[in-house]
Amino acid sequence: MEKHQQQELDLRPEGNAATSIPETEEIESDNEVSALMDDAIASVTSFMSEDEVATYIASIFNDGIPDGGIEIETEHTLFENVTPSVYETIKVTNYRPDQAVREASLAQKNMWKPGDGEISYLASNTLEVYLGTPQRPLEVPQALKQIRQLSESTVLTARIVLGLWNIRRRDNRVSLNGGVAILLEEILQWQGVQKHSRVAHPGTNKRYTDGYRTEQKQRVLQDLELLTSCNVRGNCTIMVKGKSASIQIDGPYINYSVMSRKTQFNERIIIGFLLSPGDWISTYERHQNYYLAEVDSQIFKLNPQNDRYALRLALYLTERWREQAKTGNFSAPIAMYELLAASMIEVDERHMTARFVPRIEAALEKLEEMGIIGKQVCLTEVDRNQTRWSKDWLGSRWEILPPLQLIQEYQTINSNSRKRMRKTRTQEREQAQ
Repeated sequence: MEKHQQQELDLRPEGNAATSIPETEEIESDNEVSALMDDAIASVTSFMSEDEVATYIASIFNDGIPDGGIEIETEHTLFENVTPSVYETIKVTNYRPDQAVREASLAQKNMWKPGDGEISYLASNTLEVYLGTPQRPLEVPQALKQIRQLSESTVLTARIVLGLWNIRRRDNRVSLNGGVAILLEEILQWQGVQKHSRVAHPGTNKRYTDGYRTEQKQRVLQDLELLTSCNVRGNCTIMVKGKSASIQIDGPYINYSVMSRKTQFNERIIIGFLLSPGDWISTYERHQNYYLAEVDSQIFKLNPQNDRYALRLALYLTERWREQAKTGNFSAPIAMYELLAASMIEVDERHMTARFVPRIEAALEKLEEMGIIGKQVCLTEVDRNQTRWSKDWLGSRWEILPPLQLIQEYQTINSNSRKRMRKTRTQEREQAQ
């Protein structure tokens, strides 16, 4: 699967218009944010003993130096340097663990299988996803509770935060020890969520904002807790000096710490999060294996409920196009049943022709209208006058092309990659002589 290097992103996207988030006069309680974090932690730790809860909380909050803590001045500087901006596209990590966690988050709950004291999901790329920690995987009853919370929102949050991590990771103003500063509100901004606002008083255009709604913040915090609880294990293939090699990974999908400070009343106020992928990414990058996919920011604004099919299709297609970019064969067709399975869309056999087929085709059309898909066309003629034509529709082959701009972007990346490989090989031959 991953046999070619992808270009590593510069600190800021080039030729990619950024929309700075407008500032509004905001009235919001810091204590409310802390209460939200308490609720998110409570949903994850409800099955733990008191000692385990204390250990867990200590692992995500930073209290001292040098055990993961950050001095107040450094803490303020990191997050004050963050300028929330939404770009037209963003490069996100596209490694096998990313693909596995997407599938696990969107899979039917009965696809998670119980094993030796745990429950896990086996992804199509053979990686396993399980919950808890490598030292203490969650037992089945506790894991099922968290599995039920995994959703499209979880995947969207993962794509956004790892995209921001990729942008900021080499910027010392907003990064520290491999993690980058991310504000909770940034994630909601990328998802196109609007703050609640009200008119200051009758007869004026001035408006005050009450900030984001409590349930919106709660969802983001829950997503982060779920993502850090997801562990990925199995064998991955990387390239080492031009040859494929197998590596074993087993660890958390992401790591994050809550950055906070204490008030004069000894209350904790959340400033933001320091976040990074799990240690698995170091294994790839140690051998210059970089796998990034370009994602249209409009995908993040698709509604997980109303646009469920479109969102799932778009998330998979970004992965598929990155794989196709290695050979440049973007026009390779895909059978509809394969597209649905890869997108984690369950076929509704009871309502195939009346409801399911029209909704899938409408989702593809919507993605094309939005410019997320460049072109989508069915290459197989399906006679819908027949009584049972749904089977033919599932077997029909489709050509789904990315936008022209994305094709050109990947062509540039591949060209630069080939130049680097030729240069590396030349240097190795010279050294050998």
